[in-house]
Amino acid sequence: MTINDLFNSPLQSIRKFHDVIRRRRQQRSRSVSRSGRRKRRLSGESLETRRLLAADFDGFRHNVFDAEDVNDDGEVSTLDALMIINAMSRDGNGDTDFFTDVNNDGRRSVLDALRVINRLSRDRGAVDNASPPRPGGQNSNALIPALPDEIRSIDGTGNNLENPELGSTDQPLLRIADADYGDGISTPAGEDRPSTREISNVLSDVEGDGTKNDRGLSAFLYVWGQFIDHDIDLTSHSQGGELFAIEVPAGDPEFDPTGSGDAIIPLTRSDFDTSTGTSVDNPRQQISTITAFLDGSQVYGSDQATADSLRTFEGGRMAVTDDGLLPMDDQGQVIAGDIRASENISLTSLQTLFVREHNRLADQIVASDPELSDEAVYQQARAMVIALIQSITYNEFLPALLGARAIPDYAGYDSNVDPTIANEFSTAAFRFGHSTLNDDIEFFDNDGRAVRDEAELKDVFFTPSLLEETGIDSILKYDASSQAQEIDLEVVDSLRNFLFGPPGAGGLDLVALNIQRGRDHGLNDYNSTRQAYGLDPVESFAQITDNVDLQEKLASLYGDVNNIDLWVGLMAEDHVRGSSVGELTQTIIADQFQRLRDGDRFYYENVYDGQELRTIEQTTLADVIQRNTTVEGLQKNVFFMLAEARGTVTGQTVANAESPQNGLTRRAPRPPATSPGVQGVTVELLNDDGDVIDSTVTDRNGRYKFRSFPETGDYQIRLADTGETLDILVSNGGIRLRDLDFTVTV
Repeated sequence: MTINDLFNSPLQSIRKFHDVIRRRRQQRSRSVSRSGRRKRRLSGESLETRRLLAADFDGFRHNVFDAEDVNDDGEVSTLDALMIINAMSRDGNGDTDFFTDVNNDGRRSVLDALRVINRLSRDRGAVDNASPPRPGGQNSNALIPALPDEIRSIDGTGNNLENPELGSTDQPLLRIADADYGDGISTPAGEDRPSTREISNVLSDVEGDGTKNDRGLSAFLYVWGQFIDHDIDLTSHSQGGELFAIEVPAGDPEFDPTGSGDAIIPLTRSDFDTSTGTSVDNPRQQISTITAFLDGSQVYGSDQATADSLRTFEGGRMAVTDDGLLPMDDQGQVIAGDIRASENISLTSLQTLFVREHNRLADQIVASDPELSDEAVYQQARAMVIALIQSITYNEFLPALLGARAIPDYAGYDSNVDPTIANEFSTAAFRFGHSTLNDDIEFFDNDGRAVRDEAELKDVFFTPSLLEETGIDSILKYDASSQAQEIDLEVVDSLRNFLFGPPGAGGLDLVALNIQRGRDHGLNDYNSTRQAYGLDPVESFAQITDNVDLQEKLASLYGDVNNIDLWVGLMAEDHVRGSSVGELTQTIIADQFQRLRDGDRFYYENVYDGQELRTIEQTTLADVIQRNTTVEGLQKNVFFMLAEARGTVTGQTVANAESPQNGLTRRAPRPPATSPGVQGVTVELLNDDGDVIDSTVTDRNGRYKFRSFPETGDYQIRLADTGETLDILVSNGGIRLRDLDFTVTV
């Protein structure tokens, strides 16, 4: 069978591929039988084994940059699939230079080769159909899905026909684990634990610039996370409510520099269902004031008055300024579907983007059918925007965060599924994003270069008026072009010491607030929550994290592994292979989003089909950005910022001329000859300030590569020995710069 035969069609590929594997396994089996050795069978690994595989032992290696590029040569070809076949036939021996675990499940299988085959089919289709615009693309006139037969309500009621209030506004949060109030009824948990500010100081202080995400996730990880968080939960507190202040350790360098011992960080307890909190059998339950469903309520509101206030009632459009920005109220805050839309300018930019998308769709709907009423146009555009938010969340954001297989495939609407937001999710697990924020916001042009000075994060809280100077384009480009911080316990200074103002003048500590809010809500400890979600409890701090220093800090703060605050335990967890979160974090988030999907009668896959469904699913966040701004050239998946530069160092040999002898004249030197790649040459990567941010050594073929670009912009590659440099421009988060070659004299 030839390579062309293997890849002439997806169906034939699968059948022929299975034939190849079967024949090779039979040959190997016969060979093993003749040699008298036992046949080796693969078995499922335990969780601990799969964690070890994250180190890419033996042949089970995964290319995080481009999964299907098995041989890591910078392009996906038929050779990559054949390498997997050969590796399987050899039982994994001798292929440790290759990335044969394509789907990153900790093993090599037929599925890995099929992933490569499917990628080749997709890429071929993209080339064959390069002329027509891609459905949902920037310049596309793709089919706009029709108005559904039934429109979802603004307040979430009526989604579940058997229980009309399910998932609607002002409903109590769900509890998966039992409440753990101090008195079993309503007093805060954690009386025997340290002050949450002390915990923050010990565990979350960032040294230097922090740690960038090890999987190359972009800043859109936290921007989109905050955007959809404001779609699905909001627990408020009332003026004059119960106080639950955070004690500040005496001499705290930020909050008690004089050592008075009297400083506090203020916190008011969350509002709750007043029919709860009456006994141990009826503990206090907090409520969410917005709809649970992923229904675009941050764009459209969760009540009719808010929804109406955002509309023009002409042509189905929503209100924007002449510059395409959101209107502002008398306090200088944007008017949007969610009251938190002004928290930072990246969030406000995304809010603005989806109002623009609504209006773009409304204009196209009117152009296609001028007889439609304002209400019909508005609802049709609204349904499409909600579908796009859902599709981007489930097809881009969640796989980037949790890994490709964390949530099962959609099997249809189930009226028995409760979509209610879990307290463990909203008050702990989905606050992972607080650890991922960078300490500044930058402004990039389409080349990936800064167009103005960066702004410190602490200076752009609730300052949406800045967008009148900057617009949203350069901010969205930056969010796609900068790596997020790692998901861990470290949190940048702007959030840990200067949230909403300087210490003593309104400034707060978001880490301390997260933990304190968990105690306010009576969240159970980390281990008890593991058991409530069906996971085995841990028996030591080492089972949470392999970081010995962190183990010791956790032990010094909590003493007992069964007494850890939930948010702390979640952020301390070692990450699951192929994911950027730990086991319990992944479980909680996957559970919530599966219930939000399966328990939503209006979920887009339950409403649309055929070409309409394809139009939605083929539209990426990059598409939405590029067709509503002047931004262009974004990477296909803006949730990853993974740029690469590679080249080869070759040797040039200059033949020595013959020395003069007996008065003879020296011969002219022969032209230099180029030798193969030179191994062991140190190559450095420099940023635009001239600082060395990474270095590597050429391999046996003289090749080197860098994948350590924290953001787009100008860089230099330099040979450490000679000082020779190459200037390069990283213009987007998916660029792969090749042939950056050097020649040295050997």
